[in-house]
Amino acid sequence: MLGGAFWVVKGGVILLGGPEPELFVIAQLFFALGVLGLHARLAGRGGAPGRIGGFLAYVAVLLSAINAPYSLFLAEDGPETPFPFNLTYFVAALAIFVGLVFLGIATWQEKALPSRWRFLPLGIGLSGLLPVWVLALIHLELPIVVLGLAWTLLGYILWAERRSNVLRSQGETMRKEYIL
Repeated sequence: MLGGAFWVVKGGVILLGGPEPELFVIAQLFFALGVLGLHARLAGRGGAPGRIGGFLAYVAVLLSAINAPYSLFLAEDGPETPFPFNLTYFVAALAIFVGLVFLGIATWQEKALPSRWRFLPLGIGLSGLLPVWVLALIHLELPIVVLGLAWTLLGYILWAERRSNVLRSQGETMRKEYIL
């Protein structure tokens, strides 16, 4: 949810005419962790798409974890990001969205989310691959805000479902203890 919230803030500040906040790298790290969380939600199900998406999620987390300290502590103000980091930013972002497409396919096949939300991961992954990048290049930030809101919603759905499953299992345990 935090990765989506950071994108909403970033896009909102730019839409309101403010300077571009340096939130991309931190948002990317939280997005990557969210994709890894979606992979964990599948719990080994999903076949080849789940395995490919999981591998890409790990790649995205690794690269984002490398990029975040560099961006926060070592980056200098300037128009160009130095070489290996401009490449690792791009590869991490690509791994996030391609991994999300594969995990979205696995989520849909395995019915791992409630029916009305089942296509959300796939939709976010597909929209993040082309439309958002093209529109961001021409400095149209509204799609980034929408994508951030969708990502925040997906995080909330996963969190709420996990919480309800925990409460349900606690209720079953209490019922068994009461019967005994």
